[in-house]
Amino acid sequence: MSDTSDDRDPEELLEQSKEQKRHRSQPQQNNEAESEAPSLEEYIADVYDELDAGEVPTNLTMRDRNLAALIRGLDEAGQLDAVGADVRDHLDRDAADSESRGSVLGLLVRVGLSEVRPDLIEAGEAGYETFTERQETQF
Repeated sequence: MSDTSDDRDPEELLEQSKEQKRHRSQPQQNNEAESEAPSLEEYIADVYDELDAGEVPTNLTMRDRNLAALIRGLDEAGQLDAVGADVRDHLDRDAADSESRGSVLGLLVRVGLSEVRPDLIEAGEAGYETFTERQETQF
């Protein structure tokens, strides 16, 4: 006896059909939920709004004993400006008269991200563009 669909019970085929449809609908729901989630660029644009409103601080804090010793040592030895100039050259940015520890650290983080995850730098730029576009369209 063959086991083709023509030989099966119609009720059984209907139940299988319902099961298949349910399986197909599940990923579609997940895809819809993912497409509704804001993008990284939108989150970044929102943070720019929060920064302008003073709702979040502009400074970042990190704990790293060795980096703290290195950066403070560079500053006290008068070599921090040279490191800042090297990083600005690397990023093709305009020179500054003097470098603060914070500005050099910010530049170093940018270099690190651009080396490891250039897509994040691009997302940051796109987020800033989204933020400025929002500003231009507001009255």
